[in-house]
Amino acid sequence: MRPKAICYLIIMLLITGMIACGADDDDSEQTETETTTTTTSQPTEPIVTVERNVDFAAEEQAIRDLYDTYTTAHGEKDTDTLADVWLKSESDDVFTAWTFWAGTFERNNGWKAVTAAWDGIFRLRQGAVTVDITYIAIDSKGKEAVLRGAYKWDNQQGDLISALEKDEDDWKIRAIDYTGGKNGKQVKDLIEPAHTFGEIPQE
Repeated sequence: MRPKAICYLIIMLLITGMIACGADDDDSEQTETETTTTTTSQPTEPIVTVERNVDFAAEEQAIRDLYDTYTTAHGEKDTDTLADVWLKSESDDVFTAWTFWAGTFERNNGWKAVTAAWDGIFRLRQGAVTVDITYIAIDSKGKEAVLRGAYKWDNQQGDLISALEKDEDDWKIRAIDYTGGKNGKQVKDLIEPAHTFGEIPQE
């Protein structure tokens, strides 16, 4: 092969190589651009918290209706209805506290123990029960409430403090202290309730 032809061949090979390298650089630049474009974070939607509108007048009436059912069931010794108006939980937050056994303080924890305790008390005491409601407090979500009142039953009378809780759509009794707090604060008052009826008595 003549030297001139060899020179042309070398020049052609060099040009072809340079073109090929340029194409690779263009591809890598395009890939980088595409990667940058696809990894750009999209703005997230703001989280909106929907407040539940509480009809406090209706909630207060529902609590009063629940206590009407409760007192009627007491007078009729209807343990099935009593069991139904209590929050069905075995937590220690569900309880009765009283001094119905010859003045001795007793606390029954859990729904089953509360139901069994009433069954035992009904063998000793009978007659209609009345509760004069003096105070109701409901929290801002309409999920928890505290009730105070004066009760009379058989030869027993005094002040009661009760905690109530929403179980889905229905109010249930979670706890009742029939000693009016004389044996320690069994039921705590709500802090800054959204709705109240009456006033807490001065201690």
